[in-house]
Amino acid sequence: LTLFLNEINGFAYTHSEELGNAFEFLLQSSGAQGENGQFRTPRHIIDFIVACLDPKPTDKILDPACGTGGFLVSSYKHILAKHTSPGSTVPGDRLGRDQLNRVYHHLTGYDTDDHMVQLSKVNLFLHGFPDPAIHIYDTLSNDARWHEKADLILANPPFMTPKGGVTPHTRFRIPAKKAEVLFTDYIAEHLSPDGRAGIIVPNGIVATTQNAYVKLRRFLVEDSLVAVVSLPSGVFKPYSGVKTSILFLDKKLARQTKEILFLKISADGFDLGDQRRPIEQDDLPLAKRYLDRWFKGQLGDEPPAFIPFKRVDKRELLASRACNLDVGEISDSTKRANSEVDFVNVAELLQDVSLSNKIQKTQFLPTGRFPIVDQSENFIAGYWNDESDVFRITRPIVVFGDHTRRFKYIDFDFVLGADGVKVLQFDERVLPRYAYFTLSALKLRDLGYSRHYKELISHEIPLPTLEEQRRIVTEIEGYQQVIDGARQILAAYRPRFDTDPEWEVASLGEVCETSSGGTPLKSKREYYEGGTIPWLKSGEVGQGYVYQVEECITELGLKNSSAKLFPPETVLVAMYGATAGQVGLLKVPSTTNQAVCGVLPGKRFLPCFLFYHLRSRVNEMKALAGGGAQPNISQQIIRALQIPVPPLPEQERIVSELDAEAAKMESVRALIPCFEAKIARTLARVWGTHEDLANNTKTPLATAEP
Repeated sequence: LTLFLNEINGFAYTHSEELGNAFEFLLQSSGAQGENGQFRTPRHIIDFIVACLDPKPTDKILDPACGTGGFLVSSYKHILAKHTSPGSTVPGDRLGRDQLNRVYHHLTGYDTDDHMVQLSKVNLFLHGFPDPAIHIYDTLSNDARWHEKADLILANPPFMTPKGGVTPHTRFRIPAKKAEVLFTDYIAEHLSPDGRAGIIVPNGIVATTQNAYVKLRRFLVEDSLVAVVSLPSGVFKPYSGVKTSILFLDKKLARQTKEILFLKISADGFDLGDQRRPIEQDDLPLAKRYLDRWFKGQLGDEPPAFIPFKRVDKRELLASRACNLDVGEISDSTKRANSEVDFVNVAELLQDVSLSNKIQKTQFLPTGRFPIVDQSENFIAGYWNDESDVFRITRPIVVFGDHTRRFKYIDFDFVLGADGVKVLQFDERVLPRYAYFTLSALKLRDLGYSRHYKELISHEIPLPTLEEQRRIVTEIEGYQQVIDGARQILAAYRPRFDTDPEWEVASLGEVCETSSGGTPLKSKREYYEGGTIPWLKSGEVGQGYVYQVEECITELGLKNSSAKLFPPETVLVAMYGATAGQVGLLKVPSTTNQAVCGVLPGKRFLPCFLFYHLRSRVNEMKALAGGGAQPNISQQIIRALQIPVPPLPEQERIVSELDAEAAKMESVRALIPCFEAKIARTLARVWGTHEDLANNTKTPLATAEP
């Protein structure tokens, strides 16, 4: 930032827009928000939300968690673009001086982080704002500005809540301690009578069944919610893979319509790997056209699909106990888009089956002649030797987990595991493989550990001709081969490099400092409640580059425990349990629990080199571990590892090569969601719906042309 500000005087700019763009690029390149424990909102998502809500020069616009000011700058640019004469080189030339001053004064931002407030002020200043209205203000615990309303609120509030929850002031209508609930409630309550809002929220806001979340959703449906846009997981990578949605609020439109629009975005123009590389598929422009038509009351439900949507009556949502707003969990009673395919009840397609003996889990063998298939997540749960208990396969079948709702396609002789295993033998109208793919796409209600078989056989599934079933199976299996191949590559890959015998070799403990963390007493609320110091657990090390953690501790918790604050670029090794051997690299300052070893690279190692090298030796560390079923990699084992110490220029070369390999692995990883989406779209065509078939419904999402 200092370098940037020192250099800008050497450039000539015809107007502030170019200078502001340069500063925005600096913010994006530096990842400023990610390094401060926050998520930088992708620019294209910001611009999408702003374009959908179409800010006006007269709007009072607020971002109550503004970060570096991305939403405010995008709104400003949008207003200028809408008021620029054709061919003009001066953005906003059709706005008078008084109108422009009103825009400057009507764009307001709050943030609790002084550093973010400074960055946001600079960002707006460089875009021409004479006195940016950015304030240090905690909307959750301070009610000094509670009376202030806005015509348009745009926000991506923090998703992470400190351990023990937030301690809010008493003016919130929803009693809660979760930051995401409180922020969403704050935004809805601070709209003017005809106000609008666009809020990015984690999946918990639309689906979690805790009381505070349910009350919030009911309030939104009754008051201002008009549209929910589901985004693909990975939009916020590399900071987080959290699943998110966009809530659009419009108090005026909400009074005029009895329905809420649900849209599902499968691709946003970038792959879902950590590098987020551009791809051709982008549903956002079309989604904006759908939303524009919805806001104008012009969106029908009869034409064929490009992206899925459905309109749901508010009364139907409010009649549900959980008032669920998850696109895949809402029933819909619209007409099937694909009326050429018959839908047949599952029960009508099943044949009677004579079952062999079922084997109790306690009797499963680790090896044996015949595989055991049960309802667990593992495809093969164990083995058995008694041939008289074998279920002989004459035609492939589908195994259904009555408790787990899991489907397995079986085309080999096997032994049945006891408890909750249902064998589905379909008649000659259904190809078993087609039945497996179709049923796997079905979203059954989660009844807990109750039986789900009755729920399953009450559903109807699409039944095209056998020829069409074969074509669908062939297409899906082609996609599945790509997915399986990608997973095999990822499972087999380890970062490796050739070593030079001339390089020095030393034990890790000789050339690096190591230390483990600690856990403040859980019984001491003051060690966690309101904490701002990240506290990482061993299960989070596997992120690779660690930009975020789930919990925070307080200064008091840090001082009164063995927890230590590690700096960015510390290499992390998980030492205990199922995650033992996983290696990560800190990108933010963080403490850890005692199950994590922090390795400080010092002056002799590039952090990325050490990170890659230790990742290549995960299996070796696990082999050296003690503890039987629960591996235990002690600090002594880690410190005793013999490590090559190449010259730093050689380390730079190795890191460059491995970075290139890692980028290729991310491309391979990106194939998985891409081809999973292709499978989902293939099934969608025959269902006349999209990927996530609605909970407890036999009807598809309605779809429309742009």
